[in-house]
Amino acid sequence: MLFSWILWTLFGAGLLGGILAQGLRRKEGPETPWLCLGGTFAGGAFLAAAFFDLGPESVRDLGWGISLLTGGVVFLGLGWLDRRGDHAHAEVHGHGHHPHGVGSATKPWILGGMLAFHSLLEGLALGSVNSVAAQEALALAILFHKATDTFALAMTLGRWRVTSGKIFLATLCLSAASPGGAWLASQVDLSGPHLFHGILSAATAGTFLYLAGSDLLLPELRESEGRAGKIFSAIFGFSVVAAATWLTHG
Repeated sequence: MLFSWILWTLFGAGLLGGILAQGLRRKEGPETPWLCLGGTFAGGAFLAAAFFDLGPESVRDLGWGISLLTGGVVFLGLGWLDRRGDHAHAEVHGHGHHPHGVGSATKPWILGGMLAFHSLLEGLALGSVNSVAAQEALALAILFHKATDTFALAMTLGRWRVTSGKIFLATLCLSAASPGGAWLASQVDLSGPHLFHGILSAATAGTFLYLAGSDLLLPELRESEGRAGKIFSAIFGFSVVAAATWLTHG
């Protein structure tokens, strides 16, 4: 019964983050400062997740060398994709044209795919833990950033003018990834996923670092309008995830 409640809570937290992001966009429109603040909050949260959660996980499983190589390849690969297309920052303020380049079209879905795979792996880890106390601690760690993940994904997809229906579908899939993985793991015997987990953690960390810098923080902070609020929002997002990671991992 407790395990079922954990899974439904994780699913609900994911839906809440995506719905909140959608609500802000519909209420205020693409030029709203809330969209900018949401983006910088997500950027700060991504940085903290990469530094304090994903990075240490990959180093633990792979070591420093392979972790840095994997994350670096992903970081540089996303930069190459971005240079192939138009930057989407102007879409936030409603004065840019619709991006048609390869990087612009694929990068938000790369983010969604990496988030979904990492969430699925988190769920597999959650479902394979035998200790109830350890399971609850891991569930709490996942819960703290689940709504942030879906919020950030919905915001990012919104920058590319993805339709509300597709954003909701992406939110639904991402919300179901962790509880779905946990349920699958509870049905089978999993062993030795450390190498795959480490590679995925390093790749996701590289994705988060690139997107936080190129799309969520640096373009916003270059503009003087509302800069203080954006800085506060970024620091708040960073602090929330850093504190959650510290509290759950000790």
